[in-house]
Amino acid sequence: MILIPEQVKALRDKINDLETEIENTTIYFDEITSQNDRRYKEEQIKYLRRILEESELVKRADDTIIDYGTKFKIKFDDENVEEMYTLAENEIGLMSDSFNQNNGYVSANSLLGNSLKGKKEGDNFRYTVKLKGRKETITITGKVLKIFLKTKNDIDFILSRPFSERNATRKIVKENINCKENEITLSQFNLLKEEKKRLVNALLKFEKYEDRIMIGSIITLKDKTNKIKKYTVVDKDDYDVHTEINANSVMATRLFCKHKGEYVQENFSYKKHGKDKTTTYTGEIIEIDNSNVLKPKSSYSNIHSIKTKLEKINLLLSKVVIIPSPSDNLVGVGSKVSIMTFEDEEIQNIRVEVINKALSSEDTHSYIESTSAIGAAIIGLGNNDTFNYYDNEGMFHDGVVYDINNNMNDKLAKDPTTYQKKRRG
Repeated sequence: MILIPEQVKALRDKINDLETEIENTTIYFDEITSQNDRRYKEEQIKYLRRILEESELVKRADDTIIDYGTKFKIKFDDENVEEMYTLAENEIGLMSDSFNQNNGYVSANSLLGNSLKGKKEGDNFRYTVKLKGRKETITITGKVLKIFLKTKNDIDFILSRPFSERNATRKIVKENINCKENEITLSQFNLLKEEKKRLVNALLKFEKYEDRIMIGSIITLKDKTNKIKKYTVVDKDDYDVHTEINANSVMATRLFCKHKGEYVQENFSYKKHGKDKTTTYTGEIIEIDNSNVLKPKSSYSNIHSIKTKLEKINLLLSKVVIIPSPSDNLVGVGSKVSIMTFEDEEIQNIRVEVINKALSSEDTHSYIESTSAIGAAIIGLGNNDTFNYYDNEGMFHDGVVYDINNNMNDKLAKDPTTYQKKRRG
Protein backbone atom coordinates (compact mmCIF):
# COMPACT_ATOMS: atom_id res chain seq x y z
CA MET A 1 0.00 0.00 0.00
CA ILE A 2 1.28 3.46 -0.93
CA LEU A 3 0.25 6.57 1.03
CA ILE A 4 0.33 10.17 -0.19
CA PRO A 5 1.47 13.01 2.16
CA GLU A 6 -2.12 14.05 2.95
CA GLN A 7 -2.89 10.52 4.18
CA VAL A 8 0.24 10.36 6.32
CA LYS A 9 -0.55 13.67 8.01
CA ALA A 10 -4.18 12.67 8.57
CA LEU A 11 -3.17 9.36 10.19
CA ARG A 12 -0.62 11.06 12.46
CA ASP A 13 -3.13 13.75 13.44
CA LYS A 14 -5.64 11.03 14.33
CA ILE A 15 -3.03 9.28 16.50
CA ASN A 16 -2.26 12.57 18.29
CA ASP A 17 -5.99 13.19 18.85
CA LEU A 18 -6.47 9.70 20.31
CA GLU A 19 -3.49 10.13 22.64
CA THR A 20 -4.93 13.45 23.84
CA GLU A 21 -8.35 11.84 24.37
CA ILE A 22 -6.77 9.04 26.43
CA GLU A 23 -5.07 11.62 28.63
CA ASN A 24 -8.29 13.62 29.10
CA THR A 25 -10.39 10.50 29.82
CA THR A 26 -7.95 9.46 32.54
CA ILE A 27 -8.30 12.87 34.21
CA TYR A 28 -12.05 13.46 34.01
CA PHE A 29 -13.75 10.02 34.14
CA ASP A 30 -13.98 7.15 36.65
CA GLU A 31 -11.45 4.33 36.57
CA ILE A 32 -13.65 1.68 34.85
CA THR A 33 -14.82 4.06 32.10
CA SER A 34 -11.27 5.30 31.72
CA GLN A 35 -9.78 1.80 31.38
CA ASN A 36 -12.35 0.61 28.82
CA ASP A 37 -12.01 3.76 26.76
CA ARG A 38 -8.24 3.64 27.01
CA ARG A 39 -8.03 0.04 25.75
CA TYR A 40 -10.28 0.83 22.79
CA LYS A 41 -8.29 3.92 21.80
CA GLU A 42 -4.94 2.17 22.29
CA GLU A 43 -6.06 -0.55 19.84
CA GLN A 44 -6.98 2.17 17.35
CA ILE A 45 -3.55 3.76 17.77
CA LYS A 46 -1.82 0.40 17.21
CA TYR A 47 -3.85 -0.12 14.04
CA LEU A 48 -3.02 3.33 12.66
CA ARG A 49 0.68 2.98 13.51
CA ARG A 50 0.76 -0.39 11.77
CA ILE A 51 -0.62 1.23 8.61
CA LEU A 52 2.14 3.85 8.71
CA GLU A 53 4.85 1.25 9.35
CA GLU A 54 3.72 -1.27 6.74
CA SER A 55 2.88 1.15 3.93
CA GLU A 56 5.20 2.92 1.52
CA LEU A 57 5.22 6.70 1.27
CA VAL A 58 4.88 8.15 -2.20
CA LYS A 59 7.83 10.00 -3.63
CA ARG A 60 7.18 13.43 -5.08
CA ALA A 61 5.00 12.78 -8.09
CA ASP A 62 6.35 13.20 -11.60
CA ASP A 63 4.71 16.47 -12.61
CA THR A 64 4.29 15.32 -16.21
CA ILE A 65 2.00 12.33 -15.55
CA ILE A 66 -0.86 11.49 -13.20
CA ASP A 67 0.36 9.31 -10.35
CA TYR A 68 -0.25 8.94 -6.62
CA GLY A 69 -0.30 12.41 -5.06
CA THR A 70 -0.83 14.24 -8.37
CA LYS A 71 -3.39 17.03 -8.50
CA PHE A 72 -4.99 17.45 -11.91
CA LYS A 73 -7.91 18.99 -13.81
CA ILE A 74 -10.13 17.04 -16.20
CA LYS A 75 -13.18 17.65 -18.36
CA PHE A 76 -15.79 15.05 -19.25
CA ASP A 77 -16.88 15.08 -22.89
CA ASP A 78 -20.59 15.06 -22.05
CA GLU A 79 -20.34 18.01 -19.66
CA ASN A 80 -19.05 21.56 -19.73
CA VAL A 81 -17.76 21.35 -16.16
CA GLU A 82 -14.05 21.16 -15.30
CA GLU A 83 -13.18 19.15 -12.18
CA MET A 84 -10.00 18.83 -10.09
CA TYR A 85 -8.85 15.77 -8.17
CA THR A 86 -5.82 14.35 -6.38
CA LEU A 87 -5.05 10.68 -7.08
CA ALA A 88 -4.65 8.33 -4.09
CA GLU A 89 -4.30 4.55 -4.07
CA ASN A 90 -7.08 4.20 -1.49
CA GLU A 91 -9.22 6.16 0.98
CA ILE A 92 -7.27 5.37 4.17
CA GLY A 93 -6.98 8.43 6.41
CA LEU A 94 -8.99 10.65 4.08
CA MET A 95 -12.58 11.78 4.50
CA SER A 96 -14.81 9.47 2.45
CA ASP A 97 -17.02 12.39 1.42
CA SER A 98 -13.98 14.03 -0.21
CA PHE A 99 -13.77 11.22 -2.79
CA ASN A 100 -15.21 11.62 -6.27
CA GLN A 101 -16.00 15.24 -5.43
CA ASN A 102 -14.61 18.29 -7.20
CA ASN A 103 -11.41 19.51 -5.45
CA GLY A 104 -11.29 16.19 -3.61
CA TYR A 105 -9.64 12.83 -4.20
CA VAL A 106 -10.12 9.92 -6.55
CA SER A 107 -8.97 6.37 -5.81
CA ALA A 108 -6.75 4.54 -8.27
CA ASN A 109 -8.96 1.52 -7.64
CA SER A 110 -12.01 3.33 -9.02
CA LEU A 111 -12.96 3.23 -12.70
CA LEU A 112 -12.14 6.92 -13.13
CA GLY A 113 -8.86 6.77 -11.20
CA ASN A 114 -7.68 3.63 -12.97
CA SER A 115 -8.36 5.20 -16.37
CA LEU A 116 -6.38 8.34 -15.44
CA LYS A 117 -3.23 6.86 -13.85
CA GLY A 118 -0.23 7.46 -16.10
CA LYS A 119 -2.00 9.99 -18.32
CA LYS A 120 -0.38 13.27 -19.42
CA GLU A 121 -1.80 16.71 -20.14
CA GLY A 122 -3.89 16.54 -23.29
CA ASP A 123 -4.44 12.77 -23.07
CA ASN A 124 -7.93 11.37 -23.42
CA PHE A 125 -9.38 8.84 -20.98
CA ARG A 126 -12.33 6.45 -21.08
CA TYR A 127 -13.98 3.87 -18.87
CA THR A 128 -17.12 1.77 -19.01
CA VAL A 129 -19.78 1.72 -16.30
CA LYS A 130 -22.26 -1.11 -15.89
CA LEU A 131 -25.72 0.19 -15.01
CA LYS A 132 -27.02 -1.25 -11.76
CA GLY A 133 -29.69 -3.89 -12.28
CA ARG A 134 -29.41 -3.67 -16.06
CA LYS A 135 -27.40 -5.35 -18.81
CA GLU A 136 -26.55 -2.09 -20.55
CA THR A 137 -23.25 -0.27 -20.07
CA ILE A 138 -22.23 3.29 -20.79
CA THR A 139 -18.81 4.55 -21.82
CA ILE A 140 -17.58 7.76 -20.24
CA THR A 141 -14.83 9.74 -21.95
CA GLY A 142 -12.91 12.90 -21.19
CA LYS A 143 -9.63 14.78 -21.40
CA VAL A 144 -6.84 15.71 -18.99
CA LEU A 145 -6.63 19.50 -19.09
CA LYS A 146 -3.84 20.24 -16.60
CA ILE A 147 -1.43 18.60 -14.16
CA PHE A 148 -0.51 20.90 -11.28
CA LEU A 149 2.89 21.39 -9.70
CA LYS A 150 3.13 21.14 -5.92
CA THR A 151 2.99 24.56 -4.25
CA LYS A 152 4.42 25.66 -0.92
CA ASN A 153 0.91 25.55 0.59
CA ASP A 154 0.34 21.90 -0.35
CA ILE A 155 1.00 19.14 2.17
CA ASP A 156 4.24 17.49 1.11
CA PHE A 157 7.22 15.70 2.64
CA ILE A 158 9.96 18.25 3.33
CA LEU A 159 12.63 16.01 1.83
CA SER A 160 10.60 15.86 -1.39
CA ARG A 161 10.88 19.61 -1.83
CA PRO A 162 13.61 20.92 -4.14
CA PHE A 163 16.62 22.24 -2.22
CA SER A 164 15.94 25.75 -3.49
CA GLU A 165 12.49 25.74 -1.86
CA ARG A 166 13.68 24.46 1.51
CA ASN A 167 16.43 26.87 2.41
CA ALA A 168 16.74 30.60 2.97
CA THR A 169 19.78 32.46 1.65
CA ARG A 170 23.10 31.67 3.32
CA LYS A 171 23.26 35.24 4.65
CA ILE A 172 19.92 34.94 6.49
CA VAL A 173 20.81 31.55 7.94
CA LYS A 174 24.21 32.73 9.12
CA GLU A 175 22.75 35.80 10.84
CA ASN A 176 19.82 34.11 12.57
CA ILE A 177 20.54 30.50 13.48
CA ASN A 178 23.13 27.91 14.28
CA CYS A 179 21.92 24.67 12.68
CA LYS A 180 23.11 21.48 14.40
CA GLU A 181 21.87 18.73 12.13
CA ASN A 182 22.56 15.91 14.60
CA GLU A 183 20.28 17.50 17.23
CA ILE A 184 16.70 16.35 16.70
CA THR A 185 13.40 16.46 18.56
CA LEU A 186 11.72 13.47 20.18
CA SER A 187 9.03 13.39 17.50
CA GLN A 188 11.73 13.27 14.80
CA PHE A 189 13.37 10.36 16.61
CA ASN A 190 10.04 8.52 16.59
CA LEU A 191 9.68 9.24 12.87
CA LEU A 192 13.13 7.73 12.27
CA LYS A 193 12.07 4.57 14.15
CA GLU A 194 8.87 4.47 12.11
CA GLU A 195 10.91 4.83 8.91
CA LYS A 196 13.17 1.96 9.99
CA LYS A 197 10.17 -0.34 10.51
CA ARG A 198 8.77 0.76 7.16
CA LEU A 199 12.04 -0.08 5.38
CA VAL A 200 12.38 -3.43 7.15
CA ASN A 201 8.85 -4.37 6.05
CA ALA A 202 9.60 -3.24 2.49
CA LEU A 203 12.81 -5.27 2.49
CA LEU A 204 10.95 -8.40 3.58
CA LYS A 205 8.42 -7.91 0.78
CA PHE A 206 11.15 -7.44 -1.83
CA GLU A 207 13.15 -10.44 -0.63
CA LYS A 208 10.10 -12.63 -1.23
CA TYR A 209 10.55 -11.94 -4.92
CA GLU A 210 14.33 -12.18 -5.11
CA ASP A 211 14.98 -15.91 -4.69
CA ARG A 212 11.63 -17.56 -4.31
CA ILE A 213 9.67 -19.70 -6.75
CA MET A 214 6.09 -18.60 -7.39
CA ILE A 215 3.54 -18.37 -10.18
CA GLY A 216 5.27 -16.74 -13.13
CA SER A 217 8.78 -17.86 -12.16
CA ILE A 218 11.02 -19.26 -14.89
CA ILE A 219 13.21 -21.91 -13.29
CA THR A 220 16.24 -23.63 -14.78
CA LEU A 221 16.85 -27.22 -13.63
CA LYS A 222 19.90 -29.43 -14.17
CA ASP A 223 19.52 -33.20 -13.78
CA LYS A 224 22.11 -35.85 -12.90
CA THR A 225 23.24 -36.08 -16.53
CA ASN A 226 23.81 -32.29 -16.60
CA LYS A 227 20.86 -31.88 -18.94
CA ILE A 228 19.39 -28.40 -18.52
CA LYS A 229 15.73 -27.52 -18.99
CA LYS A 230 13.65 -24.41 -18.33
CA TYR A 231 10.13 -24.41 -16.96
CA THR A 232 7.59 -21.68 -16.24
CA VAL A 233 5.31 -22.10 -13.22
CA VAL A 234 1.74 -21.47 -14.40
CA ASP A 235 -1.73 -21.50 -12.89
CA LYS A 236 -3.78 -23.04 -15.69
CA ASP A 237 -5.09 -26.46 -16.63
CA ASP A 238 -4.03 -26.51 -20.30
CA TYR A 239 -0.28 -26.33 -19.73
CA ASP A 240 2.61 -27.73 -21.75
CA VAL A 241 4.23 -30.53 -19.72
CA HIS A 242 7.52 -30.02 -21.56
CA THR A 243 7.96 -26.32 -20.73
CA GLU A 244 5.51 -25.57 -17.91
CA ILE A 245 4.76 -26.77 -14.38
CA ASN A 246 1.23 -26.54 -13.02
CA ALA A 247 1.13 -24.56 -9.77
CA ASN A 248 -1.31 -27.10 -8.30
CA SER A 249 0.87 -30.14 -9.04
CA VAL A 250 2.84 -32.06 -6.44
CA MET A 251 6.11 -30.97 -8.03
CA ALA A 252 5.12 -27.31 -7.82
CA THR A 253 4.30 -27.58 -4.12
CA ARG A 254 7.79 -28.98 -3.57
CA LEU A 255 9.33 -26.20 -5.66
CA PHE A 256 7.57 -23.35 -3.83
CA CYS A 257 9.70 -23.90 -0.72
CA LYS A 258 12.97 -24.24 -2.66
CA HIS A 259 15.66 -21.69 -3.49
CA LYS A 260 18.52 -21.41 -5.95
CA GLY A 261 21.17 -24.11 -5.38
CA GLU A 262 18.75 -26.56 -3.79
CA TYR A 263 17.51 -29.83 -5.28
CA VAL A 264 14.02 -30.96 -6.16
CA GLN A 265 13.10 -34.62 -6.33
CA GLU A 266 9.94 -36.08 -7.82
CA ASN A 267 8.71 -39.61 -8.59
CA PHE A 268 6.98 -40.18 -11.93
CA SER A 269 4.84 -43.17 -12.93
CA TYR A 270 4.75 -44.58 -16.45
CA LYS A 271 3.94 -47.80 -18.29
CA LYS A 272 6.51 -50.00 -20.00
CA HIS A 273 5.55 -53.19 -21.81
CA GLY A 274 2.15 -52.96 -20.13
CA LYS A 275 3.64 -52.79 -16.65
CA ASP A 276 3.61 -49.84 -14.25
CA LYS A 277 7.02 -48.36 -13.66
CA THR A 278 8.31 -45.47 -11.55
CA THR A 279 11.31 -43.26 -11.98
CA THR A 280 12.78 -40.52 -9.84
CA TYR A 281 13.76 -37.17 -11.30
CA THR A 282 16.37 -35.21 -9.36
CA GLY A 283 17.25 -31.71 -10.49
CA GLU A 284 19.28 -28.82 -9.15
CA ILE A 285 17.74 -25.35 -9.29
CA ILE A 286 20.47 -23.33 -10.99
CA GLU A 287 18.48 -20.19 -11.81
CA ILE A 288 15.24 -18.46 -10.80
CA ASP A 289 13.97 -15.68 -13.06
CA ASN A 290 11.13 -13.66 -11.51
CA SER A 291 11.02 -10.90 -14.11
CA ASN A 292 7.56 -12.08 -15.22
CA VAL A 293 6.14 -12.45 -11.72
CA LEU A 294 3.32 -10.06 -10.90
CA LYS A 295 4.75 -7.97 -8.06
CA PRO A 296 2.95 -5.55 -5.74
CA LYS A 297 3.22 -1.84 -6.54
CA SER A 298 6.23 -0.22 -4.93
CA SER A 299 7.80 3.23 -4.74
CA TYR A 300 11.25 1.63 -4.32
CA SER A 301 13.25 0.95 -7.45
CA ASN A 302 15.04 -2.16 -6.17
CA ILE A 303 16.17 -4.05 -3.08
CA HIS A 304 19.53 -2.23 -3.07
CA SER A 305 17.84 1.16 -2.65
CA ILE A 306 15.97 -0.13 0.41
CA LYS A 307 19.14 -1.53 2.01
CA THR A 308 20.99 1.75 1.37
CA LYS A 309 18.24 3.79 3.03
CA LEU A 310 18.05 1.35 5.94
CA GLU A 311 21.80 1.69 6.55
CA LYS A 312 21.42 5.49 6.52
CA ILE A 313 18.54 5.39 9.04
CA ASN A 314 20.47 3.03 11.36
CA LEU A 315 23.47 5.37 11.21
CA LEU A 316 21.27 8.38 12.05
CA LEU A 317 19.65 6.58 14.98
CA SER A 318 23.08 5.82 16.41
CA LYS A 319 24.43 9.37 16.07
CA VAL A 320 21.56 11.80 16.71
CA VAL A 321 21.00 13.59 20.00
CA ILE A 322 17.46 14.26 21.24
CA ILE A 323 17.14 17.83 22.44
CA PRO A 324 14.67 18.84 25.17
CA SER A 325 11.72 21.08 24.37
CA PRO A 326 12.49 24.76 25.12
CA SER A 327 11.23 25.84 28.52
CA ASP A 328 10.87 29.56 27.73
CA ASN A 329 8.33 31.38 25.57
CA LEU A 330 10.67 32.06 22.67
CA VAL A 331 10.72 30.20 19.37
CA GLY A 332 13.68 27.84 19.12
CA VAL A 333 14.53 24.44 17.71
CA GLY A 334 12.13 22.02 19.40
CA SER A 335 9.41 24.64 19.88
CA LYS A 336 5.83 23.96 18.94
CA VAL A 337 4.36 27.17 17.65
CA SER A 338 1.27 28.40 15.83
CA ILE A 339 1.89 30.62 12.83
CA MET A 340 -0.62 32.92 11.17
CA THR A 341 0.47 34.27 7.79
CA PHE A 342 -1.19 36.63 5.36
CA GLU A 343 -0.81 35.47 1.78
CA ASP A 344 -2.78 36.50 -1.31
CA GLU A 345 -5.28 38.31 0.92
CA GLU A 346 -5.97 35.06 2.79
CA ILE A 347 -5.12 34.10 6.36
CA GLN A 348 -3.29 30.79 6.80
CA ASN A 349 -2.93 29.08 10.20
CA ILE A 350 -0.64 26.13 10.89
CA ARG A 351 0.69 24.47 14.03
CA VAL A 352 4.29 23.31 13.55
CA GLU A 353 7.37 22.06 15.33
CA VAL A 354 10.64 23.86 14.58
CA ILE A 355 13.46 21.45 13.70
CA ASN A 356 17.07 21.78 12.58
CA LYS A 357 16.67 19.63 9.49
CA ALA A 358 14.20 17.08 8.11
CA LEU A 359 15.60 13.54 8.20
CA SER A 360 12.79 11.19 7.22
CA SER A 361 9.08 11.78 6.60
CA GLU A 362 8.47 15.19 8.22
CA ASP A 363 5.66 16.98 6.37
CA THR A 364 5.46 20.67 5.49
CA HIS A 365 2.34 21.32 7.59
CA SER A 366 3.72 19.79 10.81
CA TYR A 367 7.38 20.84 10.76
CA ILE A 368 9.48 23.84 9.73
CA GLU A 369 13.24 23.66 9.23
CA SER A 370 15.20 26.36 11.01
CA THR A 371 17.17 26.91 7.79
CA SER A 372 14.05 27.72 5.75
CA ALA A 373 13.08 31.31 4.99
CA ILE A 374 10.16 31.30 7.44
CA GLY A 375 12.10 29.26 10.02
CA ALA A 376 14.97 31.73 10.06
CA ALA A 377 12.46 34.60 10.39
CA ILE A 378 10.69 33.27 13.51
CA ILE A 379 13.66 31.97 15.54
CA GLY A 380 13.92 33.97 18.78
CA LEU A 381 10.44 35.53 18.57
CA GLY A 382 7.97 35.64 21.45
CA ASN A 383 4.19 35.28 21.67
CA ASN A 384 2.29 37.64 19.34
CA ASP A 385 5.51 38.90 17.72
CA THR A 386 5.22 39.75 14.05
CA PHE A 387 7.68 38.69 11.37
CA ASN A 388 8.25 39.07 7.65
CA TYR A 389 10.37 37.33 5.06
CA TYR A 390 10.97 36.92 1.35
CA ASP A 391 10.36 33.47 -0.08
CA ASN A 392 12.60 31.82 -2.66
CA GLU A 393 10.66 33.46 -5.48
CA GLY A 394 11.28 36.92 -4.01
CA MET A 395 7.71 37.36 -2.77
CA PHE A 396 7.23 39.30 0.49
CA HIS A 397 5.20 37.72 3.31
CA ASP A 398 4.37 38.67 6.88
CA GLY A 399 2.70 37.02 9.84
CA VAL A 400 2.52 36.53 13.60
CA VAL A 401 3.52 33.73 15.98
CA TYR A 402 1.44 32.68 18.98
CA ASP A 403 0.95 29.84 21.48
CA ILE A 404 4.67 29.07 21.74
CA ASN A 405 5.56 25.90 23.67
CA ASN A 406 2.07 25.73 25.15
CA ASN A 407 0.50 22.35 25.86
CA MET A 408 -2.94 23.35 24.63
CA ASN A 409 -4.66 20.95 22.26
CA ASP A 410 -3.13 21.40 18.81
CA LYS A 411 -6.57 21.76 17.20
CA LEU A 412 -7.32 24.79 19.36
CA ALA A 413 -3.87 26.23 18.83
CA LYS A 414 -4.41 26.38 15.06
CA ASP A 415 -7.37 28.73 15.53
CA PRO A 416 -6.29 32.10 16.99
CA THR A 417 -9.85 33.15 17.92
CA THR A 418 -10.61 29.96 19.84
CA TYR A 419 -7.14 30.08 21.35
CA GLN A 420 -7.60 33.57 22.78
CA LYS A 421 -11.03 32.69 24.20
CA LYS A 422 -9.60 29.59 25.86
CA ARG A 423 -6.74 31.57 27.35
CA ARG A 424 -9.19 34.06 28.87
CA GLY A 425 -11.21 31.22 30.36
